[in-house]
Amino acid sequence: MRKMVYFGFCFMLICSFLLSADAAPNTLSPEEKAEGFQLLFDGRQLSPKIWQSAIAGYPVEHGAIVCRGGGNLLTAKEYGDFVLRFEFALPPGGNNGVGIRTESPTKNAVYHGMEIQILDNSAEKWNELKPYQFHGSIYGVVPVKRHAARNDYHKPVGQWNFEEITASGSKIKIVLNGETIVDADIAEFKDKPTPDGKEHPGLHREKGFLGFLGHGDPVRFRSIRVKELNALTEKEKREGFELLFDGKTVSPKIWKDGIEGYPVENGEIVCRKGGNLATIKEYGNFDFRFEFLLPPGGNNGVMIRGGTEIQILDHFHEKYKDLKPYQYHGSIYYSVPSKRVSEKNDFHKPVGEWNYEEIIVRGTKFKVILNNETILDADVAELKGKPSLDGNEHPELQNLKGSLGFLGHGDPVRFRNVRVKELAK
Repeated sequence: MRKMVYFGFCFMLICSFLLSADAAPNTLSPEEKAEGFQLLFDGRQLSPKIWQSAIAGYPVEHGAIVCRGGGNLLTAKEYGDFVLRFEFALPPGGNNGVGIRTESPTKNAVYHGMEIQILDNSAEKWNELKPYQFHGSIYGVVPVKRHAARNDYHKPVGQWNFEEITASGSKIKIVLNGETIVDADIAEFKDKPTPDGKEHPGLHREKGFLGFLGHGDPVRFRSIRVKELNALTEKEKREGFELLFDGKTVSPKIWKDGIEGYPVENGEIVCRKGGNLATIKEYGNFDFRFEFLLPPGGNNGVMIRGGTEIQILDHFHEKYKDLKPYQYHGSIYYSVPSKRVSEKNDFHKPVGEWNYEEIIVRGTKFKVILNNETILDADVAELKGKPSLDGNEHPELQNLKGSLGFLGHGDPVRFRNVRVKELAK
């Protein structure tokens, strides 16, 4: 069983990477649309509504931005916590950078923000680099993980590479072609000097501009998209969603009961002591969206209408090998089993990666969507007056209204992007 589970996780990891990297360039996948990613480049032009500063230095050629004149090409909007995805192709010896949380187009992002290095490490002219200067490093601050036998996880020069940068609080994570090459907490440099021994006054900025920091080398970029964390998209704002977590605090104006058991760590709610974290407001018909990250064997649940539980579980863990069908992730606990497809890893991302979930409840109809796949579509009216699958009655299934929330058992399950929209009856 362990071998099958391990194979499933590896399969899903590879598929996740391929879906992100090999989709049609300059488009969003259905999953990315559901998660709230926004395209920053449509393959035709650099819109002045999205970009500022060195637009002229980055002409569009064959569906890609090409650094010709160079300079700092930054977004018009500032971003705090986010996931940035893009593809890049390096010419021999090519050099560029990604600016994150940068203060201004006119200031050096290395010191007034952060620069994530983009570089052809293999070029002979870079054979005397410091560890914090290789591709993917936070320049001057955090060295990157390297693997000489695997070309430092790069594709050959001239081919397209996929990169993802996640900034959440002081945590910075960088994934290159499916391999995590940086997983750092820059908070450690509040009390000690950086490896380059220089001042970085913008290192701990909470928000700033994103963009590319060119030196004239014809580095190419495409499929540039970003998702803000713990923020509503413009579409969600128009549709009437409300944010239940701002990435900074579990507000007592929104939440009650187990607040102390769910501290905020780097823009994420983390179940530490467990217990029930419930909204003060009661919801009847709603669309509830959130992301979760499971540790190995992690167990939690979603409270619906003050009583019903939708299971959150790493059901692949060996300790759960004897589960009943109604206990797997996404099930209405004890009552309705979720859909499972083992060859697709039951639509889960590998343990340790973020999953997107949406729960839509209208009247007696319950729908659960995991990573853009519907895994439960049930009418609990059919269970009224009947014993559930566990042989007991569950009158709470017929509640018409109640709190939303999370039902923890102490496992450090993480949550972010928690938002809800009330639906008409």
